[in-house]
Amino acid sequence: MSGRKSLTSSFPFLILIIFTLQLLLTSCADKTVSSVSATSPVASSVAATDEKRDLSCSYFYFLWGTHAESNKKYSEAQEAYEKALICDPDADYVLKKLPILLLKMGKQHTAAQWLRDAIEKNPNDIDSQLLLARLDVNFGDLDGAIKIYEKILELAPDNTTVRLRLGYLYSQQGRYKEGEETIKVLLLKDPDSYFALLYLARLAVQSADYESAAAFYEKILPLHWSPELVFEMAEFYGKSDQYKRVEELYASVLKKEPENEQAALGRVHALLLSDQGKEALEELSRIRRFSKNTTNIDLITSRVLIRMRKFNKANTLLEKVLAREESSAARYMLAVIRYEANKKEAALAHLRKITHGDVEFEDSIALRTRILSELNRAPEAMIVLQKLIDKSDRRQPQYYVLLAGLYVNSKETVAANEILTKGIELYPDNVPLLFAYGLLLEQEKKQDEAIASMQKIVALQPDHVEALNYLGYTWAENNVHLEKALEYIHKALSLKPDNGFILDSLGWVYFRMGDLEKARVEMEHAIALEPGDPNIHEHLGDIYLASGQKEKARNAWRKAKELFKEEEKKERMQQKIDESR
Repeated sequence: MSGRKSLTSSFPFLILIIFTLQLLLTSCADKTVSSVSATSPVASSVAATDEKRDLSCSYFYFLWGTHAESNKKYSEAQEAYEKALICDPDADYVLKKLPILLLKMGKQHTAAQWLRDAIEKNPNDIDSQLLLARLDVNFGDLDGAIKIYEKILELAPDNTTVRLRLGYLYSQQGRYKEGEETIKVLLLKDPDSYFALLYLARLAVQSADYESAAAFYEKILPLHWSPELVFEMAEFYGKSDQYKRVEELYASVLKKEPENEQAALGRVHALLLSDQGKEALEELSRIRRFSKNTTNIDLITSRVLIRMRKFNKANTLLEKVLAREESSAARYMLAVIRYEANKKEAALAHLRKITHGDVEFEDSIALRTRILSELNRAPEAMIVLQKLIDKSDRRQPQYYVLLAGLYVNSKETVAANEILTKGIELYPDNVPLLFAYGLLLEQEKKQDEAIASMQKIVALQPDHVEALNYLGYTWAENNVHLEKALEYIHKALSLKPDNGFILDSLGWVYFRMGDLEKARVEMEHAIALEPGDPNIHEHLGDIYLASGQKEKARNAWRKAKELFKEEEKKERMQQKIDESR
């Protein structure tokens, strides 16, 4: 104990008086108790196993330790607890206290070792096992925690908390079936168990069994209704685009709690997603009467009005917001309204007042770039973007995409390539950057590199519709990897089912695969959705020709020739018409 006060000198005088008589009777004070290290948890290895336990001595040091611990003198407390264990190696109250103290001291691994030794000494010590399992989870050792929980359930199969934790850990390892079976045991005892049903619903979501998840959620709701449960269910149904059910759920909260703003705004969102703008505005008007943040409600209302193209009403509301307080959100929306009214200079005036740090700053830069480009002031936009890119604390991936786009429009593809390359060096997994780079490479006729960029996008974001469509169409155009191309196009179409350009790709894949009837059906569907696209008309003409329908083919090519703006493409269509006679 060198380098600091001894335990005796720092111990309160009153407590010494209380224990003086007991110490004299037990002769604990006459003993020499040496210090032990917390890295050697089993104190019984220090004390002779056949020595008579000195309970009063142990309790003396235990009280000493608790007093030191309460005063946050953790090192002193640790030393006292260790001395208590020398006096009585089996003092359960000390063995349970010391690991918790070590955790307070940030000595997690040392605490874990104490717990393991305690469990080895007493395999039925559930409290120590529970604490050790939590530490294993903190350490990222899920296997270790699972083994401990499994052991506890052997000792206490009715322990609900442990069963739920074990089920959760199984799910974290993707062992959904085991997790479900573990938790379902609870339903045998209580079929309406809130936690069991809730965990099962969440497990079903994790395993993508949405039908079962919905069934569990719907069973819980009438039994254990709460706003928190309703919000969780609304989020679940929202992800599967079941907006009517989402709106019903939020409405159920508002029926009981009319001024629950979270539920009210959730209902507004659901109404908008189901194209009920009028009802959404009515709800926003109601919310404003009790909301403590009327500006926020006014901003949301303005967004809805802009979405419904009621620009005059939105403008009036936003001007009132700005009259009360400065708002970057209001300025951005006013800029959008000015842009829609073709008042581009007025729009720029608002955008320039949005500064770095405002939530709308990135969007404002994108709109500024677009407006300046349309005003034939691209160099001005380039300067703004380059300044942002040059500052490490301000640059964003989007700025590289915008600047590269300006260079492409100016026919400076080399400069565009350099900008995108620098951006990808800084943000190698940024999908918009990779997509812009892939399109540029395609334009530069570096198709193999473009394909590689698009494949990386699909690896990072498997539901990227445009990358899936690009790969599927490009493979079909090159007459390679047709099965994979069909798979990608089908996936893209499942995400955007009424997209004429994806249907064009699908028809072209079928054409390359020799299925002319399917190709014709899909291409005619694509034409119905995108009648103004010359490429689709050209493809349909090719399909008609392959099917022996020459007159239909010529009509399709004539339409394509009419729609194409480039002379060389018009000449190509005429050549096809002439050769088919």
